[in-house]
Amino acid sequence: MAIDLGEKRSVVGRSLNDLEKHREKGTAYIAKIVMSSGERPVLGRKILMDIAKPHVVLICGKRGGGKCLDGETLITLEDGSRIPIKDLEKDKRKILSLDSKYKMEKTKKTEFYKRKVNKMLKVSLRSGKEIKLTPEHPLLTIDGWKPAQELKKSFRIATPRKIESFGEEFLKESEVKLLAYLIAEGHTKRKTVWFTNKDEKIVEDFKNSVNDFDSNLTVNLSSNINYRVVCKNIKQKILKNKRHNGKFAKGIKFNKPNTLKNWFEELGIYNLTSGDKLIPEIIFKVPKPKVALFLNRYFSCDGTIYFDKNTKTWRISCASNSEKIIRGIQHLLLRFEILNTIRKKINILNGKAFGSFELELIGENVEKFLKEIGFFGKKELLQKKAVQEITFLNRNPNIDTIPKEIWNHYRPKNWAEIGRKFGRKFPKSLRESIHYSPSRQKLLQIAKEDENELIQMVAQSDIFWDEIKEIEELNGEFLVYDLTVPENHNFVANDIIVHNSYTMSVLLEEFARQPVHIRKRISVIAIDTVGIFWTLKVPNKEEKGELFNWDLTPEATDARVLVPKGKLSFYKEKKIPVDGAFTIKVSELESEEWLALFGLTWKEPEGVLLSRIIESVKEKLGTLYDIPKIIAAIKSDKDAEKRIKDAVIGRLKIAKSWGLFEKEGTKIKDLAEPGKITIIDVSAYRQAIGMEGTREIIVALLGKRLFEQRMLYRKEEEIKLIEGEKKTSDMPIVWMLIDEAHMFMPKDRPSMALKVLLEWVRVGRQPGLSLVLATQRPNKLHPDSISQCDLFISHRMTSQPDIEAVSALRPSYMHQNFDKYYQEMPRSKGYALILDDNTEKLWMVKIRPRFSWDGGVTASAFTE
Repeated sequence: MAIDLGEKRSVVGRSLNDLEKHREKGTAYIAKIVMSSGERPVLGRKILMDIAKPHVVLICGKRGGGKCLDGETLITLEDGSRIPIKDLEKDKRKILSLDSKYKMEKTKKTEFYKRKVNKMLKVSLRSGKEIKLTPEHPLLTIDGWKPAQELKKSFRIATPRKIESFGEEFLKESEVKLLAYLIAEGHTKRKTVWFTNKDEKIVEDFKNSVNDFDSNLTVNLSSNINYRVVCKNIKQKILKNKRHNGKFAKGIKFNKPNTLKNWFEELGIYNLTSGDKLIPEIIFKVPKPKVALFLNRYFSCDGTIYFDKNTKTWRISCASNSEKIIRGIQHLLLRFEILNTIRKKINILNGKAFGSFELELIGENVEKFLKEIGFFGKKELLQKKAVQEITFLNRNPNIDTIPKEIWNHYRPKNWAEIGRKFGRKFPKSLRESIHYSPSRQKLLQIAKEDENELIQMVAQSDIFWDEIKEIEELNGEFLVYDLTVPENHNFVANDIIVHNSYTMSVLLEEFARQPVHIRKRISVIAIDTVGIFWTLKVPNKEEKGELFNWDLTPEATDARVLVPKGKLSFYKEKKIPVDGAFTIKVSELESEEWLALFGLTWKEPEGVLLSRIIESVKEKLGTLYDIPKIIAAIKSDKDAEKRIKDAVIGRLKIAKSWGLFEKEGTKIKDLAEPGKITIIDVSAYRQAIGMEGTREIIVALLGKRLFEQRMLYRKEEEIKLIEGEKKTSDMPIVWMLIDEAHMFMPKDRPSMALKVLLEWVRVGRQPGLSLVLATQRPNKLHPDSISQCDLFISHRMTSQPDIEAVSALRPSYMHQNFDKYYQEMPRSKGYALILDDNTEKLWMVKIRPRFSWDGGVTASAFTE
C-alpha cells in the first residue's frame, strides 16, 4: 500500500514503521504525483523521499539542462539538410555527432528543450565560424569538455574537419549549374533573370543549361557582358509585331511565364539583394557529385585562384556581400574535408561603408579542392599550372595541428628511441616537440612508433582544432534550445562540436533544506563530472512564478565547491564560485593504481620499475612522501635502463603538474563534515586525452576511505547501542552522489572505482553509506548497480538497450513493462517514474523545479 501523510503528501523509501515513528522528518520534497493522462496532466500530492536512512538510488535519463543554443543555430541532419535548432522538435531525422573514437557519425536525438535566458556568449573562431550559447555550455578542448565561460581567446576547440552528409534529392546537372551561376553572378532583383560574365566557355555553358532547363527559354546578350533570360515565343511575337505594324499592337499582352524565374521563386531565392542571397536548401541535400558540380561552377564565376608571391603558395578564394552564401560555401567544402577561413571585410563605396565576406583556402586544402572540385572555363589554365607546381612547394601545416597541450597528457615511453626511428641525427632532440603544436602526421608517426592506440585515434580523428578569436557577452532576453543525444552526448551545430541534463540537483537542494538536527547527522558528497553544480550557490530567480506554484521560492544553497588544487587559480580567475581545493595523498595510491593511472601493465618494463619503486618508497618512508621522492628513488635505481627510468619519470612529472597529488592530501574528515554539502569538481579531468583514469582514482580513493571510516564508526555506534547509550558518533552517515555513474561503474571495462563502489552497493547501507547513481546510459552501467537499488527514478527513455538494462528491476507488482510506462509518460521535461521497493509501488511523477540556478546536470547539446 502507499505510505501517505494525509491527502497532500506521500513518502517513498521509508518503511511503515519508520513513517509512523518519524512522519515526514528527514525527507526530501522531490516531486508531485501525476493524476491524469495527456501531455499536460493534473498534478496531485507531493512526493517526499526518505533521506534519513541509507539507500541506493538509481537516476536514469535527464530533465534538460542550462546548456543551450541560440534558436538560429544550424544543425546538420543525416540527409544533408541544415535546420535551425528551434525547428527540430518534431523532426525525427538523425543528426551528426562525434563518437568515442573521435569520428563523426549519424546518431539519434531523443529530447528537445527550450527556455528563456538573459545572458549568452557569442564565440567566434579563427576559421570564421560563430556560435551563440549559454555560458554553461561545454565545448570540447584537448583537456576535455569545458563550459564556454571558462574559455578565453586563443583556446582551441573541436570542430568537424569533415561532414560527410550528402542527400539523395534529384536535380538535373543543368539545374545545379544554373543555381551556381545565378547565385554567383546573377541578378534576380529585376523582373527578368540576368547573368553577367565574360568567360566565353562559361557563357556557352550557361546558355546550354538554360536550354536544357526549358527549351522555351533563350539567352539574349543585352550589353557587353550582361545576358537576359527570356521566353523564345515572346521574342518571336515581338519581332513579328514590329514587322507588320512598326510598333506593338494595342491590347496585346505577352505573359508567357518565365519558368526559370518561377523556379527560383519556389526555392525562395528570387527578388533578393546581393546581401540577402542564399544557397537553397535543396543543394545541401543532393548527392556528392552534384555538390561538387555546384561548387565548381560557383568558384569558376565568383572564385579566384592565384599564386601568393609573399608566402610562395597557391591560394583559392571567393567573396560575397551575403554572409549566408559564404557560410553555406564553407559548410559544403567541409563535406570534402576542405578546411577554409572566412574573413569579414569593410568596403567603402561612394562614401558609404558596407560589409562583405571573403573565404580563403590555403595549403593542402588548395590541392584537395583542385582534385575534388576544380574550375571550369579560363581558370582551368591556372588550375593546371597550380597542380604542376604544388607538388614541389613546401607546405606549412601550422594551422591544422593538434593543440600543444596534448603533451600535458601524453609523452612517448622513450623519446630517443623514437627519434632514432625518425632518422634524427640527434634522436633526443625529438623531445623538443613538446614546446610546439604537433601536426597530425607527426603525432601519428610518434604514436605508431610508441604503439599508443589512443593517441593514434586523436591524430587521425575527424576533429579540426579551431582557435577562439573572440568571446562576446550578450545580454537581453533570449529563447534558447537544447537536444539530447543519448549515445555520444554531443552534436554538430554551426559546424562546431557541442555537448548535451537535474534530479540530482533537486536532491542536493533538499539536503540543504533539512533542519539542523537532521543535517548535522548527514554528510553529502557529490561528484561533479561536468563542472556545473556550482550553480547551486545561485538562486533561480528566472522561474520565480513556476516555483510559487510548487510552494517554493528562489534560494541559494550553502553547498561548497572543491576543485583540484592545481586548478584553483584558474577557477578564481574566471570568477567561478569555488570554496577551496582538494588533493590526494600520494601514499594512498597502491602500485596497481599507479599502473592504471598511467595505462601500464605488470608485463611492461615501465610497469615493473614503477611498482618496485612504489613498494620500496612505502617501505622506507611510510605514508609521508610525494611525487618528487618517487622520482628521486627512480633516478637512484641502479637496475633499470635509463630510457625506462626517463619514461616513468616523464609520466610522474605530468601527474605532478595536475596539481592533484600531495604529501599530506585532504583529510577525509574535512571532506565528510557533518551538515556539509561538498561538491567534488572533477570536470578538469573530463575526457582529457590520457587522463581518463584520474577521475576514477579520485572516486576510488574517496569511496574507499569513506567506506573504511564508516565501518569503524558504525562499530562504535553499535557498542554504544548495546550499552544503552545514544548511537551517535563523530562521523555522520554519508550520501555520495555520482553524476555520469557509468564512467565509474562500467559493465564492459575495468575501472579503478568499480570495486569500491560495488562494495557500497552491496553492503554499504549497513554502516550508513547511501549512493545515488545518475546516468544517461544505464545499458553501460554494471548490472549489480541496477539490481541492488531500492529506489529507481527514471525520466523518459527511448533507447531500447537502456530500457532493457533497467528491465531487470521489474518486480512482480509492476503491471506492465517499462517501455509501456515510458510511452504513457508526457514528453514535456521533468516527468519521471519512481519505483520504490520499500512501498512496492510505482509512481508517475513530475520532478519539482530547482530553486537554485539550473546549470544543467547532464551535459547538454551545443556546443555538447
